[in-house]
Amino acid sequence: MGWCPNAQMFKTTPAVLSTLPAIVHPLEPDGGAGGAGRIGRGAGIVADSIKTLVRNRQLLWFSVLTGLVIVFMVAAQYLLRVLGSYPYEMIGFPLWVVLSFAIELVSIMGISYVLAALVLYRSSEYSGHPITIREGLSGTKEQIRPLFCWSLILASGVTAVFIILLQYFGDVMLSVLSLITRFPFYFILEPEVNGPGPIAGGFHLMFASTFTVVLMILNVLVLLLTLYVVPVLVLEKKSIPGAIAESARLIKKSWGEMVVCFLIFGVLLLLVSLTSLIFQLAYNAITFESQSFWFQVFWYKGGWIITGGLYILIWCALAVIGSTAAGIAMWELYTYSTTGQRPVTQEEKRGAQPLPA
Repeated sequence: MGWCPNAQMFKTTPAVLSTLPAIVHPLEPDGGAGGAGRIGRGAGIVADSIKTLVRNRQLLWFSVLTGLVIVFMVAAQYLLRVLGSYPYEMIGFPLWVVLSFAIELVSIMGISYVLAALVLYRSSEYSGHPITIREGLSGTKEQIRPLFCWSLILASGVTAVFIILLQYFGDVMLSVLSLITRFPFYFILEPEVNGPGPIAGGFHLMFASTFTVVLMILNVLVLLLTLYVVPVLVLEKKSIPGAIAESARLIKKSWGEMVVCFLIFGVLLLLVSLTSLIFQLAYNAITFESQSFWFQVFWYKGGWIITGGLYILIWCALAVIGSTAAGIAMWELYTYSTTGQRPVTQEEKRGAQPLPA
């Protein structure tokens, strides 16, 4: 099936204190992170994160940066596929492994850096010394070394699991490919562009999309298992072993709220994705024999490709926006785990809008 890559084609920012001088109010009467009502608290954190994103649209810059990381992943995987299979093997398996690791390292470092900047930006709103998004991105440079070391660890693990899946669990990869073909990626590609070459590169694009989806799933899983490492590294400035231990301790306190939060985000993403079934229904409704008006518009005149392309752009935009909301929720979970209470800014306490970035 061509799964093997060698096979032929078939400014200085204000310091953020480790102990936040936040204004807080209890979520529950007991105020404890391990009390009852985990589902309600988790759902409330999701609602708060979405409201925060709606009120402060400057946060969408973090979505843009995340989107750029994903674009890099798809483009790099596409190029890697082309080099490894067309028109002849230009790279061998060892070099493919090295390049795959390099792509994953750059990608997860980008995601970690954006997440750290988001944490720094949000924490400044509660410390009484709000900063701009640009200052948040600049201030994150102070923690570039531990973030790189942490990304190196994650990239090594994810790459190893990815190669094992690729070599020994092809059914998993085929399942992801089958899922994508039910998404508009397949339906916007006319049959004549599904060739093996880099110009008619529909085949390579499908594999690049599949590999990117699998890698993003693995990245999300490892980030969930180590959810609070980045905030601890940035805010508490602990060593990596200390950050891992602290993250595990905080996850133990707030695992229920964490599961609820990300289940809700997952369901929302699934509901949005199910709208892609419209493409299958429309594809089956158009008959090639009738040569109807809609057939002429959506097949021969490019309406099908344009419509599908717009859908993919909208879906990707919603996905990266959702990732920013999930990052905000992660920050709320971290603060809740360390204090047992939901943080409230001075502006929120007065009922005012958040400070502009």
